[in-house]
Amino acid sequence: MSCLGKVGSLLGPLAMLVAAACASAPSDGPDEGTDASGATNSATECVTGVVVSEGMDIAPRTLVRADDGGTTELLGVFAGNVRRLTGATVRACGPGRTSEGALEVTEVHVLSVDGMPAVLGTLRSVVSGWAIEPLGGGDLVLLSAMPARLQAAEGEVVWVAGPAAAEALAVRSFAVLEGWR
Repeated sequence: MSCLGKVGSLLGPLAMLVAAACASAPSDGPDEGTDASGATNSATECVTGVVVSEGMDIAPRTLVRADDGGTTELLGVFAGNVRRLTGATVRACGPGRTSEGALEVTEVHVLSVDGMPAVLGTLRSVVSGWAIEPLGGGDLVLLSAMPARLQAAEGEVVWVAGPAAAEALAVRSFAVLEGWR
């Protein structure tokens, strides 16, 4: 099936709903996944929870707080990107934990924002309207109810949140993540 054929299927919004349901899991053990470039890596460690920022600009800390209250500090260059997602529920993954329990994050998926299913990726104009191309790969997620301010961010990394309908995610909130690396 072509990429555009997949976009029209129900799999995109349903997959987001399943991902949002997984947000309640406090953390996950080793898993197989993809890194920020989309390359497959084995023995990946992942944590799921709400992004919390601590510290000042000169010594920032990015944490993921699980439902059980436990926190995991995220390290590495990509941690600065995740810090921009403060307040969102995410699944952050990396090659493993340090001896102190921190995780060098190499990949992140936004699961929900303000209790609504969400997706993180590059905003694209497609034949049928607008879509998000998830970071690290995956099927395009069609969008509906697109505000003009968001349309102006075509080609930028954004997160979009809203209710998932049969064919598209209805935009209720969003953020343009300028400077995403």
